[in-house]
Amino acid sequence: MEIINTTDDYFFLENGGEAAEIIRNLDWSSNSLGRPEIWPENLKNTLATLLPSKFPMFLWWGNDLIQFYNDAYRPSFGEQGKHPKAMGQKAKDCWPEIWDFLAPHITNILATGESVWYENMLLPIHRNGKLEDVYWTFSYSPVRGDDRQIEGVLVVCNETTNTVNHNKQLQNSKDELLFAIEAAELGTFDLNPITNRFSANNRLKSWFGLQPDDEIALHVATDVIAEADRDNVIKAIEDALKFELGGKYEIEYTIIHPVTKEEKIVRAKGRAWFNENKEAYRFNGILQDITEHKKANDEIVKSRQLTDLTMQTMGMGVFNVDFATNNIEYSAEFAALISGSKIKDLSRMDFVKYIHPDDLGLRLEAIEQGLTTGKFYYTPRVIWDDGSIHHIAISGARIVDSKGNPKTFSGTGIDITERERSRAALQQAEHRLEQTKREANAMFRNVTDSSPTGLWLADKQGMLTYLNNTLVEWTGIPYSELLGIGWTNAIIEEDRQMAAEVFEEAVNSLSHYDVLFRIKKATGKIVWCRAAGDPFFDESGKYAGYAGFCMDMDEIIASRKALTESEERFSLMIKQAPVGICLFTGLDMKIEIANDIMIGYWGKDKSVMGKPLEVAIPELVGQPFLSLLQEVYLTGVPYEAVSTPARLEVDGKLSTFYFDFTYKPIRDIHGNIYGIMDIAVDVTERVLASQKLDDTRIALAGAIELAELATWQLDIKNKTFSYSKRFMDWLGFTEDTKAMDEAYNPLPNDYRKLVSDAIQAAILPGSSGIYDNEHPIINRVTGQVRIIHATARVFYNSDGMPAYLSGTAQDVTKERKLQEELTFKIRKSTAELRHANTELEINNKELQQFAYIASHDLQEPVRKISVFIQMLENYITSDPEKAKIYIEKINNSAKRMTTLIKDVLGFSELANSTKVFENVDLEEVIENILSDFDLTIEQKEATIIYQNLPKLKAIPLQMGQLFGNLISNALKYSRQDVKPVIKVISSKLNDNDKKLFSIDNSLDYYKIEIIDNGIGFNQKYAEQIFNIFQRLHGKNEFAGTGIGLAMCRKIVQNHNGDIKAFSEEGKGTTFVVVIPEE
Repeated sequence: MEIINTTDDYFFLENGGEAAEIIRNLDWSSNSLGRPEIWPENLKNTLATLLPSKFPMFLWWGNDLIQFYNDAYRPSFGEQGKHPKAMGQKAKDCWPEIWDFLAPHITNILATGESVWYENMLLPIHRNGKLEDVYWTFSYSPVRGDDRQIEGVLVVCNETTNTVNHNKQLQNSKDELLFAIEAAELGTFDLNPITNRFSANNRLKSWFGLQPDDEIALHVATDVIAEADRDNVIKAIEDALKFELGGKYEIEYTIIHPVTKEEKIVRAKGRAWFNENKEAYRFNGILQDITEHKKANDEIVKSRQLTDLTMQTMGMGVFNVDFATNNIEYSAEFAALISGSKIKDLSRMDFVKYIHPDDLGLRLEAIEQGLTTGKFYYTPRVIWDDGSIHHIAISGARIVDSKGNPKTFSGTGIDITERERSRAALQQAEHRLEQTKREANAMFRNVTDSSPTGLWLADKQGMLTYLNNTLVEWTGIPYSELLGIGWTNAIIEEDRQMAAEVFEEAVNSLSHYDVLFRIKKATGKIVWCRAAGDPFFDESGKYAGYAGFCMDMDEIIASRKALTESEERFSLMIKQAPVGICLFTGLDMKIEIANDIMIGYWGKDKSVMGKPLEVAIPELVGQPFLSLLQEVYLTGVPYEAVSTPARLEVDGKLSTFYFDFTYKPIRDIHGNIYGIMDIAVDVTERVLASQKLDDTRIALAGAIELAELATWQLDIKNKTFSYSKRFMDWLGFTEDTKAMDEAYNPLPNDYRKLVSDAIQAAILPGSSGIYDNEHPIINRVTGQVRIIHATARVFYNSDGMPAYLSGTAQDVTKERKLQEELTFKIRKSTAELRHANTELEINNKELQQFAYIASHDLQEPVRKISVFIQMLENYITSDPEKAKIYIEKINNSAKRMTTLIKDVLGFSELANSTKVFENVDLEEVIENILSDFDLTIEQKEATIIYQNLPKLKAIPLQMGQLFGNLISNALKYSRQDVKPVIKVISSKLNDNDKKLFSIDNSLDYYKIEIIDNGIGFNQKYAEQIFNIFQRLHGKNEFAGTGIGLAMCRKIVQNHNGDIKAFSEEGKGTTFVVVIPEE
């Protein structure tokens, strides 16, 4: 196997990246260069320089011009290109598409050694799966071999495709900008801040009346500016030339032609350019003639301000809905009208929630009507956030685009509560309000509708190649159909041929084009338009086409007409407004204008017109209104008030009425106050109703407080709970609103899911909507636990979906504790009675056993003693030996009777002894028992095992008796041929095993097992062995009285436990003792 020293022979590949790895892994054995180990040193050194370079490079070497390149050149191959196959490939095979260009240069370099260099050379190459135009800046230079002869060509290159394309786009953009400037009829300037001289296009020079010099002194141009604007313009130029102010320049001013004295309003925009020293070296920009638009806009602004002031003073709210996004824009007054406060960021559905549920049908009917007519109007009631109910009127209309498609939905709203005093008056006011809104909307559209100038480009033949969207919107003709000569189709037939001929003549003569014609807009309206344009030329000076504009000449006429209509509608609006409106003029507040509603408020007739207010309504003297009006007149600060009382004489009676009113100053064109507009709404019924509502709320709050109830509410949509002060105190909360997850924290863990499920069931659509639950809560601060009884009902929104769950909570802790105590006492008494019955049954059973003892077991020794005494009398003299036998039998019977009596007394003490429980360690008890039985254990060679025995509350003496009897039995009943093994083990009694014993399942128990390997017994006797004096073996076979196991059961019963035996003959017995842990 051949071992290659890559460290020495492949040094030139170090830090060469992916390209080096490709070279390392190529099979060079079939290449004309051979293995890298034999490559010329100069080739290796050249590659050592080329591969790690970050500049794109590649190398052709040898007669076959084998190719190498680095990672920096790799991106030039593109995706799905020549890489990595190009590495080690012959140049001719790699570059067939440009070999006719490469071959002569490579041959010349190899022959002469002369280098070549090209910049931004187009060399198409095959990459990314296709032949692409690629631009290069590159140099070819010779590389010499070890023998100093030229062996290769080194190419250092950089792809400049993006740069070339960018420059082309930049030039195109520059050309388009020049076209746009000419088409838009803009003036341009370029100022040298050092010489303070500027150059400008002919249009700007014409406006300023300047000479056609190449450069003009700045002061020559500023002298033409109107005196009122001149200083501001000079200051704006000076500020723009200051680096720290940002170099921006934008201002509007008036110029006066020095010869014709024509005034022209222009908008100037520009910027300054700064060097590294923050000094301005250039200042250029544009000027736009905005004279006509400015005049029209000034008129529109004045009309719009008057309209806005009227709507504000009338208390109208405005809204606009975008059909595409369903977003709503609205004024603060509209929000206050719907909700009672100027709340922001409400959605359409948020507003719908305020509509009275009984009036949602009115909204649906209005929407349905609006889909047909494009307009809608309805008068719903709304419920404000404070719970008060108000009547409002909503009117609006769809706004369509040039194609007739609905785009937005706009309208107004106004409070019409006071009109509910009279249904007939309300209907009449609604009609007037609807008419006013329609006219106001129409006026608004007429005043504000304006179109920017249309722009177009045509080719050398006069065929339109570009036009802006303004022309498309005007004509309603698709963009593609307006191109070429399609634009003529927008011109009405009478003007079409003339307009086309004028344009054709201009194109043929390359002259200025300017013509007036009429077009039919998408709305069907025929308007006059002015179209103008000029030829433009490419960078080489060749004619390239035409650029121009198209202006709607009806805009200015429409603006002026809109102003006139606005003033007429303003007067009509005041007369027909659904609220009281009047205009006072002068400091004496002469009544200039007053509608019928306002005169009706005063209780007067039209004779008050033209009179000072204190003369027309003398009862106002001494009330604050006259001084308030004079203060607004003198200070210019508006004044607003709500629910303000006023004493007025109406129908010959002086009474108190309540008004919402606004005093707003009215200024002339010079900004001087000449009058006060008074907008008033009679809210007497609302105030009186509000006072009654307040009384009702106070009474309700008193009832809730008297009942010590807490109130709460769940906002279903936002998933938040809100609480009353009492509920917050119960929960330990400092905030009255909590998120749903946080609101469940005061609940014990076992109740959180139960409460959550109950609430979800109540708010589920289709459910009863009633929540009734009782559960504990824990104060988050004090830890106090309360039991509350919470009830609530669901309230639904206009769509029939649950909106919120509102209800009360009552603290029932004391009642439940009393119930628990009563239940506990009943349970305790029942348990005591059950225990007493059990003991009575046991005592009865024991009594029966004692009766048996008295009739059998205790009598049997007495009978034997009596018989043996008679036999002793017969043999005491005749047979002394036999007499001794009878005397011994009499003694034995007497001892047995003594034992029986002693055991019976001991058993009796178990039932009657005082139960004093102490801490008992069962391991110590077992140790003491084993000490007593040590001799027996030794004789029988018994093994006693005990482990993990508990400590428990018990009667120490009885525990010794219990386990002493059980271990004694295990030793006594052992098998003669088997050494006794006795185990005492302990564990916790599980719930399943509790079913096997007569115990209280609610307590925890120890299970103690005494297991032996003795003689055992038949399991059918497992219960019998615990009866007193019951034995399974004769007295002669095993000693005892038969009372030991009965005592064990009695002891276990004394400890509220149980004992059972499990056995099999010949295999041993297990006694299971269960005793409570406490």
